[in-house]
Amino acid sequence: MNRLDMIKNAVHKIQGNPELRAAQAKINKRFVKDCNAKIAKIKRREERKLEKEVEAMDENYNHVEPKVARAFADSLVGETYRETTKFDNEWN
Repeated sequence: MNRLDMIKNAVHKIQGNPELRAAQAKINKRFVKDCNAKIAKIKRREERKLEKEVEAMDENYNHVEPKVARAFADSLVGETYRETTKFDNEWN
């Protein structure tokens, strides 16, 4: 018996054995289940981290209050700001 015949016999033995195929399927199923569990755990950890970062942010992070905006504009452009806003209330 030469080497190729031995390999063919081994392959037929492994592929034709239903018990061995069932054991391999069970191992593969368990591996996939473990991988999915690890992926889900990582996703949950990342979501919790993101939620903590969002909670840590101030609600007014990108919001400027009107009094602060007026004071900033007045200090920055002064006279031009007053001239452009002096008739704002007359339109209402």
